[in-house]
Amino acid sequence: RKTGVVSRRSTVAVRAGQAFDSEWIKKDPLVLGASVAGWLIPSNIPVSGFGGQSLFGLLNASIGEELAHFPVGPALGDKFWLYMITWHVGLFTVMLLGQIGVQGKRQGYF
Repeated sequence: RKTGVVSRRSTVAVRAGQAFDSEWIKKDPLVLGASVAGWLIPSNIPVSGFGGQSLFGLLNASIGEELAHFPVGPALGDKFWLYMITWHVGLFTVMLLGQIGVQGKRQGYF
């Protein structure tokens, strides 16, 4: 007697002479602009977690502080790295989800 989960296998047909789609990323400038605006606007909203300041404002302030002593880079424990990584992870997440949404809609996935 067999017990457990039944899995379905889907088949993928690939032709031997079929070329790889060189435009596989299907980039769209509208997604780039909308996702930058879609992250820049919310990251400018002041929140209590940052002491009533915005993430973008803190990032810009820390960039200015670091440029004040230019030849020396930021220390490893400096808050600049936290602000920079957090802001960019948010931006790239919004860009990725925007691209998935637009291409998924175009290709009929949803």
